[in-house]
Amino acid sequence: DGKKRSSTIKIESIDDDNKIITYSIFDEVVSEDYKSLKGIIQVIDKENGGGIVKWTLEYEKLKDGIPGVSPESHLDVAVKVSKEIDAHLVKE
Repeated sequence: DGKKRSSTIKIESIDDDNKIITYSIFDEVVSEDYKSLKGIIQVIDKENGGGIVKWTLEYEKLKDGIPGVSPESHLDVAVKVSKEIDAHLVKE
């Protein structure tokens, strides 16, 4: 819908060995349409240095007819968090 809104994000787990963060997202829209909305962020090392950040969104709809989660609706957050992860990994 193009409207900005705020959400609450709860970190569910951090797997340092595999560089995976799992989190749940809560807000009014999510609770109206979805039983759950979970994000998974994984940093995959590249052979020649650097890495790739893989984002996965998993969700369960409350009923049929509800559209899937649009990756575009989470793009701003993905870019911001990816930059924060990059800065953290560069320090290590």
